[in-house]
Amino acid sequence: MSAMHHIRAASFSMFFAIALCACGGTGNHMHSKNGQDVDADGDPIYRKNPHPRQAYRITMTIEDAPGPFEHVTGTVFYQMTNHEQCTPVEPIAGVWSKSKEDCIPIHFQKISETTYVARIYADGMVDADYYGKGICHFELSGIGITLRATGKHEETRFQPGLFKSDIYSGAPISTYFWKGGYPRSQVENYPDTGEDDANKYAEPNRRNLFRVILESDKVTP
Repeated sequence: MSAMHHIRAASFSMFFAIALCACGGTGNHMHSKNGQDVDADGDPIYRKNPHPRQAYRITMTIEDAPGPFEHVTGTVFYQMTNHEQCTPVEPIAGVWSKSKEDCIPIHFQKISETTYVARIYADGMVDADYYGKGICHFELSGIGITLRATGKHEETRFQPGLFKSDIYSGAPISTYFWKGGYPRSQVENYPDTGEDDANKYAEPNRRNLFRVILESDKVTP
């Protein structure tokens, strides 16, 4: 396995960990004295842009699928670009502990048995002075997708994704997965991020793969 694949797989694993934390809020928000929504710890809740304009259409095509995917979800990830400048440092530890990521769920529309589409926004987050130290700026960092056979917890999570550079370039990105992991692997709830090259699989698994192709197109207003 190449160093680049390790980096890519680790990055997507981080994306999905962010999704579980940042996108899994209960919605029980409180208000601070200045009217800012805060969580149970008193930290500001980063706001979603109610009127985003920088739209991209994501098309997902599944080739040679081992069976149906009834559970298709996705997440857009955003990162704060000036985290150390606009958030407070912990005085004792000397570290910046406030969250520098956030995310927004993606809603896919099923076009056919093999094709899904969704719309995402590069400007999905609101840049604002969340901590009284200046404007915090967010940028798109990538998207992650989860495919399951039926949605049961024990099933394999097939997880293709796109980085920011992939989204902006518009080039189709292929991810190959071993069919033997469908509908579930020996490890319950196994996260499979696949390979970007079918040749990275050893025989005979190489002859038993399916492919997920992701492509991004900028939407003209």
